[in-house]
Amino acid sequence: MKTIKHIYIYILSLVFLGISSCQLAEELDDFKPLNALDANDAIIDESTSELALAGVYAGFHQQNSGVGIPEIYTIPSLMSGVLINTFLFNNDEVQGYVNNNPLSVNTSQGLGAYTRMYDIINRANWLIEKDEALTDDKFPTPGRRQEIIAEAKMLRATANFYLLRLWGQFYDNTSPYGISIRTEPSRSGNALPRSSVSDSYEAIIDDLNYAIANGPYLRAKYYTNTAYAKGLKAKVLLYQGKYAEAATLAKSIIDTQDPNFALSESYGEIFLDHSTPDLFDSAEILFGTKGEPAAGIGIGNVIGTIEAVTPTYINSALASTVIAGQTISHDATRVSSTVMSGFFGFDSLKSNFNFFPPANIYEMVYHLRMAEIYLIYAEADARATNSVRSDALNALNTIRERAGATTTGNDGFETYPASITLSQFLEAIRIEKRIELGVETGEDWFDLVRYHFVDGFDVTTVKPSATNPDKYILPIDYVTIEAGKNVVEQNPSY
Repeated sequence: MKTIKHIYIYILSLVFLGISSCQLAEELDDFKPLNALDANDAIIDESTSELALAGVYAGFHQQNSGVGIPEIYTIPSLMSGVLINTFLFNNDEVQGYVNNNPLSVNTSQGLGAYTRMYDIINRANWLIEKDEALTDDKFPTPGRRQEIIAEAKMLRATANFYLLRLWGQFYDNTSPYGISIRTEPSRSGNALPRSSVSDSYEAIIDDLNYAIANGPYLRAKYYTNTAYAKGLKAKVLLYQGKYAEAATLAKSIIDTQDPNFALSESYGEIFLDHSTPDLFDSAEILFGTKGEPAAGIGIGNVIGTIEAVTPTYINSALASTVIAGQTISHDATRVSSTVMSGFFGFDSLKSNFNFFPPANIYEMVYHLRMAEIYLIYAEADARATNSVRSDALNALNTIRERAGATTTGNDGFETYPASITLSQFLEAIRIEKRIELGVETGEDWFDLVRYHFVDGFDVTTVKPSATNPDKYILPIDYVTIEAGKNVVEQNPSY
């Protein structure tokens, strides 16, 4: 097997060279794209490192060839019932997600999402390896070498986390069904076996710890930063069941009271103006991928066209819960005010892009927002203490108050009272996240899965077709398994 000496340096406007099913079976050295540079020459100083870093960020954009973006974000919401496919894209693969019985062959969306995340990881690995070998004198900006490595590690951690929660048994720390962890650039077509779930989490946390210690404070909200690293680590710890640690870290972000990382004054202002790049500057965002005409992210092209927000989800905002005799509505206007008309009148949510009016040319993928940090803290603190403490209740109610909830103690869209029980509180958080974060990165599905394995929650009460817990995660497409000579083990029940 020859040694690959090429790293793909992508800028935002370059055409993505996707890994197709045929390509997976071939040697990586067979690919010599026009926009490739020899690895030994590509990353030699600060300016070339910045170019390579832009290429890692570009992996989260939708490009002209290949798939995977935005499917990595939308597949979970198809599985949760928040999204449904329209007649424009009604094939067996999408029906498998909608029916909670995903296909394990011919999955252009699933295979594309899987390989896209590993493409991001490989780009990051090349950059990390080369920058770790350089010396600080190659970087005129003090500390920038460590910052670039930290940003690359945050992006690698993000991609690994997205892989783990869709293709790994992320809900079971003892499971052998984690993901293939790659910390070095791919120099051959050889597959790596899957790591355990605990080892997968450890790799993600290691990257985030480095980023917290060495990352930049804030360049722009569409670049990773130390606040994002802390927030993502808190989220990962919550998924791991390390609740006390997750609560402490999430609370530290809230208590910093940094105006650059704070709840927006109103919910709508985060999503509704798609006509200017101001969309990318919200204090609410810890990290997001920006979409604009030269570098789209695909959300607006998909949700409202080939996929639509379901009436069931829209109507769920009108539901209510009774707490100590008080009927409390789940939502007021968060869902209704951010529903937009897409192609053929299909309902979009939060992400209208290039539809009506034509000035809507900006969109964003919200990898993490401050609202989620408040809700992570509320859940983690309740699970860690096995109680509903006032701080945790206040965190939940702060999100509701921002959405317009009142505190009169009457029926309607109200804050939750101190009389709420632990089980009611945890369920209130799940519902709150489903409404607050709907269609953003699939949290509406992953919370259902987590609650099932932690609390015994019956997922079929929300999604009747989700009857087989083995199929709460996706199969690895057999093209990948066969190309890797069966080194990668398939998930159970597939």
